[in-house]
Amino acid sequence: MAIGEWQEAAKLRPDFAGMTALSHAASFRSTLDDVPLLGLLYVLFSNAHTGVAAVRSEDAHKEVFLKEGWIVFARTSKSEERLGNFLLRKGLFTSSNLDEIVAQAQESDKKLGTFLVKGGLFSEKELIELLDFQVKEILFDLFSWKAGDFSFAEQAVEEEDVVVSYTPLDIALLAARNGLDFATFRRMIPNNKIIFRIPPYIERDKARVIVELDANEGFIFSLIDGKRNIDQLIKFSGDDEIFVINILYRLVLMGLIKKSRDIGTYEDTEYREVSRFLRTFLEVFRLIMDALKRELGARAKGVVDKALDQLAVDYGKLFQGVAMNKDLPPDENKILKNISLYYPDPADRLIFIDGFYAMIRNILQEMVAILGMPLTKRLIAEIGRIRWDIYRFYTDSPMKKKVLEVFDKIVAQYPK
Repeated sequence: MAIGEWQEAAKLRPDFAGMTALSHAASFRSTLDDVPLLGLLYVLFSNAHTGVAAVRSEDAHKEVFLKEGWIVFARTSKSEERLGNFLLRKGLFTSSNLDEIVAQAQESDKKLGTFLVKGGLFSEKELIELLDFQVKEILFDLFSWKAGDFSFAEQAVEEEDVVVSYTPLDIALLAARNGLDFATFRRMIPNNKIIFRIPPYIERDKARVIVELDANEGFIFSLIDGKRNIDQLIKFSGDDEIFVINILYRLVLMGLIKKSRDIGTYEDTEYREVSRFLRTFLEVFRLIMDALKRELGARAKGVVDKALDQLAVDYGKLFQGVAMNKDLPPDENKILKNISLYYPDPADRLIFIDGFYAMIRNILQEMVAILGMPLTKRLIAEIGRIRWDIYRFYTDSPMKKKVLEVFDKIVAQYPK
C-alpha cells in the first residue's frame, strides 16, 4: 500500500470521485476495484460521517462502524474473526465451556462481551483490550482485500458499539506494518543496490523526526537522500550490513522511508575523495606509530593519548570510539562514520584534514621532546615522499590543495 501517498493525500479534502450517490445524501456505493478501501473510508473520515460501511466479497461480509468519521467498531461474517474464536485462541476457554457461555448469553439477550463482564469473567478493561485486538484483526484482513462491493449508510451508532477510536490512516499503517515481517522486507530488497527515499511530508519534519529516533536510527535516517543505495549507506555509516539492514527495516515499519528504485548508480564523489585522503593520513599515522613503538615500546600509547587529549573538541569528535593505539592502521570505517555523524554537510567535511594535522603535529612535538630532532626529521622525510606522491598522482581538487598545504606545514616545521 502506498502509505506515503495516502498520508500526503490526508492533508487534502477529497471529492467523491469513483462513488455512486444513492438517494440519501450521506449514502453511497462503490467497489474496491474503483477506489481503494482507504480512499473510501477517508472520504467518510474527512466529512465526519456517522454510520456503517459494509464490504462484501464472494465469501465474506464485514461492517465497519464509524462515528464522526472515526472507526469505532467492526463486525465480520468470518467465524475465525469472531470474539468467541479469539477467546479459544488465547486459551481462555475450552470449546465446550465457550458453547455453554454463548448459549447463556443468547438466552439473556446480551452480547457475548457484555455477558462476560456482567458475569465477572472479565473486567471492562480486559474486554476492551480483547475487542480492540479483534477489531484490528478484522480490519487488517479487510485492508488486504483486492475486490469487493462497498456501501455506506448514515445511521446512529450506539454507545455500546464504540469500542475503539482509529482514523482510517491509523488502521492502514497498522495493517501495513502487521503484514511486513523481516523476511518480507528482505524479499523487497533482494540486493544492496536498492535506494530508499524519505516521503516529502516526512522530509519537511526531518529534524523533528531525527530527534524522536534513537541515535543509530537517526544517523542512518540522516544519510538517506533518495540517491544513496544500501551499499553506500553501509559504507558511509561505518556499520556492518546486518546492522544497517535492521535499521532500514525499522524505519520502513515506522513509515519514515520507502523503497524508491532498484538500482543505484549514484556515487558521492566528494565522499569518495574523503575516503582516499583519509587512508593517506592513516598511512602517515602508521609510519609515526611504527617509529614510536620501535623507540618507546609501550610508552608510545601515552604519546598518542596525550596528542588526542590536546585536540580541540571539534577535532576530537573525529576519533571518538576509534582505537588509535591498537590495530594499525586504525579503523577507517569508524572515522568515516564520525565524519558522517558530526559533519554530514559536505561543506564541513574538510575539517577532518585539520583534525589529522593537529593530531600529527601534537605527536611530532612530543617526539622531538622525548627522542630528539634527528629521528623526527627522518620521519618527516618519509612524510615528504607521501606528499610528493599526492602532488603527482592525485586528481586536482580543493581537497587535494588543502591536504598539500597541511603536509607543507608539517614538513616546514622541521626543515632539513
